[in-house]
Amino acid sequence: MTQPHSTRPPAYALKIRQTPAMKLLFTLGLATLWTGAQAASFDCNKAVGTTERLICSDAETSALDGKLRGAYETALAATDAYGKKELTKEQRNWIKYARDICQDSACLQQAYTTRIAMLARNEEHIADGEVYSDCKLPGNQTVSGECVNVVSIRDPNSRVESFNQSLAYQKHSGRIIGCSRLIDLPVGVAGSNHSFGGSCVLQEGTQRKNVRICNDDMFGHFQVEPSTPQDASDKRLVDFTYAQCYGG
Repeated sequence: MTQPHSTRPPAYALKIRQTPAMKLLFTLGLATLWTGAQAASFDCNKAVGTTERLICSDAETSALDGKLRGAYETALAATDAYGKKELTKEQRNWIKYARDICQDSACLQQAYTTRIAMLARNEEHIADGEVYSDCKLPGNQTVSGECVNVVSIRDPNSRVESFNQSLAYQKHSGRIIGCSRLIDLPVGVAGSNHSFGGSCVLQEGTQRKNVRICNDDMFGHFQVEPSTPQDASDKRLVDFTYAQCYGG
């Protein structure tokens, strides 16, 4: 006997009935994924290198990268012709010696947050901090009680290559891969010596350590030593630079 033909569709043809709420959730999910993938200032599908892949792997970091691009473009438009050149160099140094030395998302997010805050000043003139020589501010009086001129350098990584040249000349192992703080102790006479001190990261092989390092422009002074978080204070950095690299 011939079985009656079933009008029920086969199992593979069955479709889940989507309610309006389910459709909305699905749409929002796709939008979230799309936003996260496109938030970075570059195409994550073409990410190259460890840093770019790390940025793209985290939605918050990726969003900060996109925000940084906008902040940088706004700051560049706000500054004068000289400032544009300085800001361009400063940004390149930040990418090479601050962003690209990070090994995890937490480090990247801190680097981005700090950089965005600086760019958000939208300064017309890009310049280092003011010179203080009257010892009224904490941090610019040495252990011996003498007063020295102290300049806080805006770009802490502007001396990295000079520090590395000193390391190589002294046949010291390792390289400075980035600095978080840089000061200048100028003698105060035009054309005279400048002594620079930095709170930096020294890499030897795969090992990294925090150091204080200093050198000068004219007499070949140089010193580097391990540091602690407390040593990164202005007072200790000034004392170290004055004791090891200041004067003729």
